[in-house]
Amino acid sequence: MNSFLCNILFFFISVAPAHPPQSLQQGGKLTVEITGLHNNKGYVLLSLFSQKEGFPSHPDKAYANDRTSIKDGKAFFEFKSLPAGTYAIAVLHDENENLKMDTKFLGLPKEGYGFSQDPTLVFGPPSFKNASFQHNATQLIRIAIKY
Repeated sequence: MNSFLCNILFFFISVAPAHPPQSLQQGGKLTVEITGLHNNKGYVLLSLFSQKEGFPSHPDKAYANDRTSIKDGKAFFEFKSLPAGTYAIAVLHDENENLKMDTKFLGLPKEGYGFSQDPTLVFGPPSFKNASFQHNATQLIRIAIKY
C-alpha cells in the first residue's frame, strides 16, 4: 500500500470516536410496569417522548404511543429495541376509552395518570426534564397511577 493511502487510513482510525455517538448506541429493551390502577376498565395509554416538545399533553409529538389492557390492577408495555437516549413517559388510565384525559372542575383529572420518575406535581403536569430518564440498556421503569 502506498504511503498516501496509509496516511489516510491512519487519519480515519485516529479521529474515530472511542464510543459511538448516542444516536448510534444500541440501547435495548424498555419494559414499563404500570401499578395502582383501581379497576380493570378501559385501557392504559402510554406516550414515550424523546424530546420536551409536546410533553406530556401532545401525544402526536411523542416518539411512540401505545395502549394496553389492564389485568389485576397492572399494565405492561415493552419496547424491544429502543435506541439509547433521554426519554420521558406519560400514562393515562382511559377508563371510558375515549382516548383523552377527562377532567373535572378547574381541569383536575377524572382519570388516573402517571409519569416516569414520579415527579412532584405543582399546578399542572411536570416538565420533560423532571420526568426524563436515561435509557442505555435493557431496563424496567415502574409508574404508579395517581387518581
